[in-house]
Amino acid sequence: MAQITGLLLKFLRAIFLLMSIAGLLFVAPFVAYHILYPSTPGDVVVLNVRQRISHYNSELHSQAEQQVAGGKPARLLMHAQIGTLVVQEPSAVRRVLLRLVNAERGPLPMIVAGLAFALLMAKILGDIKPGVPFTAANVRRLRWLAVLLLCCEVYQRAASWWMQDYLSRLPAAGTADLVTNADFGSSMLSSGLAAAVLVLLASSYQRGVELTEEAELTV
Repeated sequence: MAQITGLLLKFLRAIFLLMSIAGLLFVAPFVAYHILYPSTPGDVVVLNVRQRISHYNSELHSQAEQQVAGGKPARLLMHAQIGTLVVQEPSAVRRVLLRLVNAERGPLPMIVAGLAFALLMAKILGDIKPGVPFTAANVRRLRWLAVLLLCCEVYQRAASWWMQDYLSRLPAAGTADLVTNADFGSSMLSSGLAAAVLVLLASSYQRGVELTEEAELTV
């Protein structure tokens, strides 16, 4: 059983190490493509946005339900349409922020956070050995994972608010009704619960480390 557990830990650690390497290899071309050498000319920025369809309403939804219940084929109701908004942004700092936050392949801060998560998990799994499950280093790493999740949540809220404020201030017609379509991560509830579980797990690990040290001193 201990041998199987050891093999499983090595397998999981290898997976997270491969994820870390893939993330490191991805970050450099990401920065080059979106920041240093963007495909858009000059001060042009392309944003991923979503706009609610004006003719959609609850009555249309109810009618569709009744029609399908009456035997008609399934019906697709579009709540919103997605697209790209091409804007001219004279501020170089703002252009960089927009490209970081609203990049087509995902926000760079979230990619970096995923890379940090994979590295921490690889370190945690590397320190867990059959017969020695508790280490002081893993207590710190679990706490760092909780901090990482909370930082991702703060980033998500701040980036969403800033993007919404930016879109609402654009002079072009119809931009006030747009919302960003960039992927900012999970919900506040799930991130908060995951962080709380990690803090509790870190506390349990800390107690395990203390008991191990007490046992060693007793012997």
